[in-house]
Amino acid sequence: MLVVVLVTLLFASLLLTRLIEAGSADLLLAMRQADRARLQADAHSALETTLAVLMDFRTVDGGLYASSQGWDDPLGYAGYTPREGVAVQVGFEDESAKLSLPRLTPDTLNTLLVQLGLAAPDAARVTDAMFVWMHRGHLAAESETSARVYEQDELPAVPPGRPLRSFDELAGIEVARGYFYDPAGRPRPLLEDFRRVVSLYEFNGTNLNMAAPAVLRAAGWEADQIGRLEKYLARPVIATRSRPYLRSPQEVHGQLGKVSLNNLGEQSHLLRINVTVRRGPAALHLSALVTWLDLARLPTPFAASPEGTTRVVGEQASAQSASPALNASANSLRYPFTVLEFSETVLPATTDAPAA
Repeated sequence: MLVVVLVTLLFASLLLTRLIEAGSADLLLAMRQADRARLQADAHSALETTLAVLMDFRTVDGGLYASSQGWDDPLGYAGYTPREGVAVQVGFEDESAKLSLPRLTPDTLNTLLVQLGLAAPDAARVTDAMFVWMHRGHLAAESETSARVYEQDELPAVPPGRPLRSFDELAGIEVARGYFYDPAGRPRPLLEDFRRVVSLYEFNGTNLNMAAPAVLRAAGWEADQIGRLEKYLARPVIATRSRPYLRSPQEVHGQLGKVSLNNLGEQSHLLRINVTVRRGPAALHLSALVTWLDLARLPTPFAASPEGTTRVVGEQASAQSASPALNASANSLRYPFTVLEFSETVLPATTDAPAA
C-alpha cells in the first residue's frame, strides 16, 4: 500500500512539474504585458507633466529658448514623484536647432556638405542631385544628376519633386547615394552626420541657442563668431549660476556684434521629448516630437506626377507621424501642442536598474 501511495505522489509531482513548465511561458508573457501597460501609464504621465512644464515656461517667458531656462529637469520643477520602485528620466533634443531641409538653398546645402567633409566638386554634385529630387523644375548642372537618369531606368520614373520624407530616400537619389551609402548599401558616416544637423521638417529660424557649429557655419557664420556665441552661452550668470541664452535679434547683435540671422532664430519650434521609465529589469522608452501653434510641419506632398501615369520614385518612404485622429482630438480639447511623431520601445533588461 505504501508503495502505491509513493508511486501516486511521484506521478502527481511529475504532472505538476510539467504543468508549471507548460504554463511558465504564458505567465511570463502575461507578466511582461502587465509591466509594459504599467510603464506606459508612467511614461505618459511623465510626458504630460513635461508638456505642462514647457507650457508654463512658454507662457511666462514668451517662448522656449534653451534648456538653461530651467526646463531641463521638468519633473523636478513640477515636483513629480513616480510610483514606488519606478525611475523616470526625461531628456530633450531640439529638432529646430538643425537646418530645415525644405528651406535650404543650394548654396547653404553645398556649404553644409563641405563642412561635413565632402570636397567642393563632390558637394556641388550631391547638392545638384538632391535639388533635382526635391524641387520640380530645377535645372541640373550635368546629365548624371538630371531627371532623365530616372526616365532611363528599367522602370521609368520621375523624381517626386518635394523635400525628403525620410532620410532613407537618399538611397534612391542618383549620384548622391554613392556618398551616403557604400556599394553594399550600408550607410556611410556622412549619412549620420547629415541626420544630426538637418531636419526633414519645415520651420522658420534654426534655434542658434542650441545649434551645432556645423549648422552655424553652413548658415554663413565665421569661426570667430561661432566662438563668441559658444563663449557667451557657456558663461554662467553671476546671480543664478545658470547658463545664459539669447531671446531676440537685439540681444544677439548686442552680445555677438554684427552677425547674419538669415534663417536663424532664438526659439525652439520643434522639440523631441525622450522619456525612459524603469522598474526592476523592465524598461520602456517613449519619444514624442512636439510643436505648437503650427510652427513646424512636414511639407505638403504632391498628389501625383504631372502626367498621372509615370511612376514617382520615393513616395513609399515617409516619416513616422501621429494619426490625424489623435491630433484632431487634441485640437478639440484646445491642446497647446501638436504631436508630429510618437514611438514607444521596450528596452532590453538591465542589471543595474533600480529594484522594485
